[in-house]
Amino acid sequence: MNKKAFIRNTCWLTLEATALRLSGIWFKGWVCDELGDVQMGIYQLIFSVFSLGVVVSASGANFAATRLTAEHGPNRRTLRRCLALSLAVSLVAGIALYFGAPLLAETLGGTTPLRVLIPGLPCIAAAATLKGCFVAEGHTGAPMIAELLEQAAGITLSILLIHWIHNSLTALMLASTLAEMFSCLFMVLAYALRYGSHKVNKSEIPVPWKEPVRIGGPVMGGTGLRSLLFSVENLLIPRGLAAQYGYTGALAQYGMMHGMVLPVLQFPSAALFAAVTLLVPELARCCTRQLHTRIQLVAGSAFRLTLCFSFAVAACIAAFSAPLCRLFYGSTEAAWLLRIMAPLVPLMYVDSVVDGMLKGLDQQSYSLFYNIADSCMRVTWCAFILPHLGLMGYVMLLFLSEIFNAALSISRLLKVAELEISPVWVLLPACGAALLYAILTFLFP
Repeated sequence: MNKKAFIRNTCWLTLEATALRLSGIWFKGWVCDELGDVQMGIYQLIFSVFSLGVVVSASGANFAATRLTAEHGPNRRTLRRCLALSLAVSLVAGIALYFGAPLLAETLGGTTPLRVLIPGLPCIAAAATLKGCFVAEGHTGAPMIAELLEQAAGITLSILLIHWIHNSLTALMLASTLAEMFSCLFMVLAYALRYGSHKVNKSEIPVPWKEPVRIGGPVMGGTGLRSLLFSVENLLIPRGLAAQYGYTGALAQYGMMHGMVLPVLQFPSAALFAAVTLLVPELARCCTRQLHTRIQLVAGSAFRLTLCFSFAVAACIAAFSAPLCRLFYGSTEAAWLLRIMAPLVPLMYVDSVVDGMLKGLDQQSYSLFYNIADSCMRVTWCAFILPHLGLMGYVMLLFLSEIFNAALSISRLLKVAELEISPVWVLLPACGAALLYAILTFLFP
């Protein structure tokens, strides 16, 4: 992909991600008003468990389709193999969640809300595979429209169904499932329109079955294990906080952190999300052709820009924590926690970008090992230390986790890309952020 196309696609993806995150923050605020703090905590817990099935179904398929299309072109027979594997995995994940739902029924408000989400897994898997093909080819329009339509359909159906179905949680989960089906149908139609008229070349040899498994398997297995640990962690958090605040208060604290604070911290990363999406196939092509100088240039530029952007975002969030909470949620209840969490932004953003670059450089196994080690540490902390420290103990965990993960990922990137980082890359943005924060707090006390 040439530079002009890369910048154009990054801009479009940034606009799309911004729209999705803005509407997502508004939607979570609306859900919180409808459900209340305690039910909002249960709502977040249901999706944290369901994310295990989503990650297993979609992550490996999307990455394998992106990498193989970037390396070998849009081979339809290869894509079918990626699609078959993703659908098989989604079926297994759905069965596991269905029979595992009774074990978590007391925590998740019954079995129905979680089970209603399960039919969406094959749709998520199929859509993720097709999106990987489009993104690798530089055609970001269809995946963008699919995600926007999914968000619009999910919000619209939620507003309608919550007044028609007695159980509000079930109504919201049904709306999410129907939106996933709608998105998948759109991607199938988009693929048929773009590639359906191309006759299949019988002499076109697909990659062996082992290739999608080799590329997508570590991502699927690693992210699946990490997602399992993440689900365990999220089930342990309310129980750990309950020692300090009682179970009802713990759910409210959990809902505030995951439903209000973290979405605001992650919202400005829309531009980085767009860049990472396009960096994976770009670095994969460079890696295949052994363009070492190009890899150093791309990796170094991405690293520096991420540092500058993330430090500026951290300063703005810290300075305007109360207005941001008032804007999105109509109250300043979470402002103090948002201000405390603002310094976490540079670590979060750098870790995300570096993780994406490692995947593009065929280092996904290392990246996933670091993530799994990090998740094990988080689960251990939530089980044994969190009950004694309360909410501030969870804040401390988030900082330690990001430092641990980012340090390992950055060290691997430096070795693989043969990249050298100057201390100036970090010190200048950090000093600039401190100055920006001082100016903003002085002008807008």
